[in-house]
Amino acid sequence: MPAPEPSPGIQAEFHLFTMIVDVFGPVRPHQELNRQTQRALKGHSGGRDFFTDITLEDARSSASMRVKYIVTATSPAGAERAGAVYLSQLCDLISAVTRSPVWFYMPDEDSREERIRMHHRASSVDRILTETEWLWITGNLVFLRREHPRFLAAASWYRKGLIGSDSIDDFCCYWRVIERLAYSYADRSNWTEDEKTKSPVKKCVEQLCADLFDAKAVPEVLGDRGTVSRIIKLRNDLSHGNDPITLELIDETTAYLKKLEHAAFNVLQAVRNTRLASA
Repeated sequence: MPAPEPSPGIQAEFHLFTMIVDVFGPVRPHQELNRQTQRALKGHSGGRDFFTDITLEDARSSASMRVKYIVTATSPAGAERAGAVYLSQLCDLISAVTRSPVWFYMPDEDSREERIRMHHRASSVDRILTETEWLWITGNLVFLRREHPRFLAAASWYRKGLIGSDSIDDFCCYWRVIERLAYSYADRSNWTEDEKTKSPVKKCVEQLCADLFDAKAVPEVLGDRGTVSRIIKLRNDLSHGNDPITLELIDETTAYLKKLEHAAFNVLQAVRNTRLASA
């Protein structure tokens, strides 16, 4: 039986737990990464490291990688909960860096079924995760969690869009990436106080694009004010349930998906390269 959770008011005793999880998706670690443990990824609280000693290697089955790491928690159940959250953030950054959908399953029964399904694929084209990319991810996740949580949130929305199967949800996910980054990283230093207070998303997106890209390099879907206005209205109506879901609405949001994904990825990379230079 699993260890019971400590009762409220009782000082919990922390223990170390090793977690091994298969991560699926069209990504493969560079051969130099296999069995190399990264110790830079740490979450300090009261002197304890809650997520550390990360090893990434090829799994035996196709289309998966194996991640091994240590979690500090008070019980196996607590370790599994915390480990899933930390691993999810790690996968968010892998997707944001490689532009590849990455996912995992808990409990192991679901993972076993996925391994069987992926093993029967006739072919695959996999993105190689380089050592430089992996070191950036493992070396900066804690820094981002503390200093740039909104970038992490945007990376999470991006991965949700990549692994999703609902075109309307994916549409909203990709736009949330752009919206979240625009609100967080657009330079408002030359705005009036009234503009700073209101901070309309359309103006934030326009400002961020001006900050990050040359005029000819602005992602196509963000370069037209009319298109941006329409996307914002669609997103608001969908989020607030203002309009019924119709076939026309599904077709319209689906038509934006490729361009929105392209824009979301490019904004993520531009912010990563310019606003997170110290990370």
